[in-house]
Amino acid sequence: MTSEETLIRACIKGDRALVANLLATGTSPNSRWQSSTGLMWAAMENHSDIVELLLASGADINLRNDAGYTALMYAAESDRRQMVIELLARNADITGHNTYQETVLMMMARHGQTDLVEQLIQLGADVHRANRIGDTALYLAADNGHAYTVGSLIKAGGDVNTANIGGWTPLMMAAARGDLDTISLLLEHGADVAPVNRWGQTALGEAKKSFRAQSAIALLTQAGATD
Repeated sequence: MTSEETLIRACIKGDRALVANLLATGTSPNSRWQSSTGLMWAAMENHSDIVELLLASGADINLRNDAGYTALMYAAESDRRQMVIELLARNADITGHNTYQETVLMMMARHGQTDLVEQLIQLGADVHRANRIGDTALYLAADNGHAYTVGSLIKAGGDVNTANIGGWTPLMMAAARGDLDTISLLLEHGADVAPVNRWGQTALGEAKKSFRAQSAIALLTQAGATD
């Protein structure tokens, strides 16, 4: 096993002593194994002490692997809240995307980390960007039932009527979930009840299948939705 692979494995396991020893004996802090760096793995596994050590030893916080991920993106995807905060404090790049075209903003929106979503927006994250299948950060927040995050994205200019390649809108997803708070919020900000997805369903049709069907239907019909 090479010293680079040994370093990566130590980063995954959280073995700070071994990482420190390898760095002290000349192993690069930017060593890669299967295209990922130790920093990426340590961030994903939430080993803050190793992340700090690697950065202090000269690790490049913004290196990307073959899938387009940075350490910050791995932390975000894994919902490592404190790690994301720490990496943002070290000016980690927020503008890139992985090969699925997902950004840090999308990942944090999916997890409902509203304050971090707001911080990313302040740092210049693009609320209009969509991933490979057309999901925006606002759509992902609605899809996962995060009404507060949806609200922050709307305030930042997110499109309430965005649709992915399947024709699904945030309102349809909220209706399918029976998420009354998100339905109300989207309608309040101009969500259109009329669009039909590729399966021939409207938001009202999806609401009828939800576990809060009666209340969801009432909200949508009041907003003008019809069969």
